[in-house]
Amino acid sequence: MRKILFSLAACSLLTLSLANAKEYVVDTAHTDVGFKIKHMQISNTKGNFADFKGIVDFDEKTMKLNKLEATIQIASIDTGNEGRDEHLRDTDFFDAKKFPEMKFVMTEFKFDDDEKDEGIVKGDLTIKGITKPIELEYEFGGISKGDVEKIGFNLSGKIDRTEFGVGEKSLAIGSEVKLDIEIEADAK
Repeated sequence: MRKILFSLAACSLLTLSLANAKEYVVDTAHTDVGFKIKHMQISNTKGNFADFKGIVDFDEKTMKLNKLEATIQIASIDTGNEGRDEHLRDTDFFDAKKFPEMKFVMTEFKFDDDEKDEGIVKGDLTIKGITKPIELEYEFGGISKGDVEKIGFNLSGKIDRTEFGVGEKSLAIGSEVKLDIEIEADAK
């Protein structure tokens, strides 16, 4: 009998927690999936991906991300130089024809502070069919309760592009890619 009561209580708590969670769709017009990478070891080349979609499950009561999934179209890479962008799409780097998308799926979220506006997002990033765990710093931006409810947050971190088969190690191009992702999402 105790096991049944405990199970019912646990299910009730889970249901209450999920009732506070809300699903959001990433607003592509107000989101930037940016990156920068060292060029010739002396300066940075910046760029972004313009074609992506994402889903966020956010609990306003606990301020916790329960889910974050994103798909990014490789062909949408833009570094401000079309020749460079074409080379990045080619087989030397992303091989966009064979691997048209990269994907991120969050596996864990935890807060860094008591204010619940900074934390760590862990997840699996897949590029060129290679999946690796990554860790991103999370900074909560806020909630807007206008005509359309919106949330905003930033993610930042680093990956080694060569671990995903994106180019070779080189003095001309750094291996470390700094990610800077600003997300605005609309409630469904």
